[in-house]
Amino acid sequence: MSLRFISWGVLMTGVALLGSACSPTAEASNQTAALEEAQGGSGAFCGGFAGIPCSEGFTCVDDPNDDCDPNQGGADCGGICQEEKKKKCTGREPGYNYISRNPAECPAILFTCPEGSSVFFNDCGCGCQTACNYNDPNRTYVSQDPEQCALIRFTCEPGKVAFFNDCGCGCEPAP
Repeated sequence: MSLRFISWGVLMTGVALLGSACSPTAEASNQTAALEEAQGGSGAFCGGFAGIPCSEGFTCVDDPNDDCDPNQGGADCGGICQEEKKKKCTGREPGYNYISRNPAECPAILFTCPEGSSVFFNDCGCGCQTACNYNDPNRTYVSQDPEQCALIRFTCEPGKVAFFNDCGCGCEPAP
């Protein structure tokens, strides 16, 4: 009979210990939350063979502290997560002709773009974007900034004429 009570006592003690061991303390809960927040955040591991992604708002870049180089055949290099930096727009980007520089107004504005350009919406506003081909062998750009072009004085070599457009200014063959 006493063996039965001893077994029962050991069983109850074991259940009590297991139950308390599985309950996280407040400090452990805070540490777990901080660890989960760090997963995929700035400095967290990403990429590698498994292709581990970063959290939203972060991008995976090559880890400069390891000797694995993705440009030298390291296709499965691990990386680190860094906060994505939004490209800042100035409202004077080459090839962009702004209808409005207020992004909040853009959805209410109806406009069409001329042939050869397309509608754009960005953090600086909206308007028409001209496809700039800076690699055109017939054109030599002096500047890719239309506002800067208004301030630059330049001459073209014989057989070429100056051009000014939404992509910049320079010289092209005379018609």
